[in-house]
Amino acid sequence: MLQDIKELHASAPKYAFNEKSQAEVIDQYSVEVEPLQATYAKVGRKGAQIVVGDEIISAEEFALRHYSGQGWQVLQLESVPFHALFGVMMWIVIQDPIDPKNRIVSFGDRTAYEERRTKEPIWTHLPSDFGSAGYGIRRATAIEKHFDEFLHDDDLEWLFDYWRFHSGNLRQYLWAHRPEDVERARKLLEILPPQTIKAILHYLVQDYWGRYLGWPDLLLHREGEFRFVEVKSSSDRLSDDQKRWIADNHDVLKLPFSIAKIHRIASQA
Repeated sequence: MLQDIKELHASAPKYAFNEKSQAEVIDQYSVEVEPLQATYAKVGRKGAQIVVGDEIISAEEFALRHYSGQGWQVLQLESVPFHALFGVMMWIVIQDPIDPKNRIVSFGDRTAYEERRTKEPIWTHLPSDFGSAGYGIRRATAIEKHFDEFLHDDDLEWLFDYWRFHSGNLRQYLWAHRPEDVERARKLLEILPPQTIKAILHYLVQDYWGRYLGWPDLLLHREGEFRFVEVKSSSDRLSDDQKRWIADNHDVLKLPFSIAKIHRIASQA
């Protein structure tokens, strides 16, 4: 689905976190690790390996149930809802026709591709340096003007609703087109403080291709409190993008974050 974008990202990664072990990253950035215990199936299936009663469920579902039992409401995330949030809230500055580097580009309809239909080309405006660190520097004044003129604390939710349709082409380009991902992006606005939303948008626009992957699996929230959680099964390791996100979160975003590590109790047939 994201293979074309991932190949672009892989060709010029910003950080070399493959040289740091998971333990080194956790220690260096003081990441809290919450140990959970579960029974693993001897023979699981893709995305499901933990035994709960008569069910075999995923590590993410196991963690979701655990935190729900502690009184948290849980939003399942990973990266795409953040792409949708970015597309909706930033399209008007990204696709600004007065940007001298903006040009008309075409790409295949993502929905048609997923539905195995004939792909009609989508034509839209996109700057030639979009997604690079250089774009964030070059467009710094326009970006700050966008935040100052549009992204007021009390206006974010209705702006999202108003811009949802208009941002469609950019979201298609970003593979952030599915209604369920757009709805989860909308939910972020209801859960997170406005300053947190704007910090996330600032972070992404400064180097989108270098920062769009690696986001945590879950967002826990209750009574004005929130925390991001990355879920790892007994054998799962942090990817390089996740290590980079952890470093960026420590240095830039400073979001409440922890890892839920689900250790193996035993195996069950």
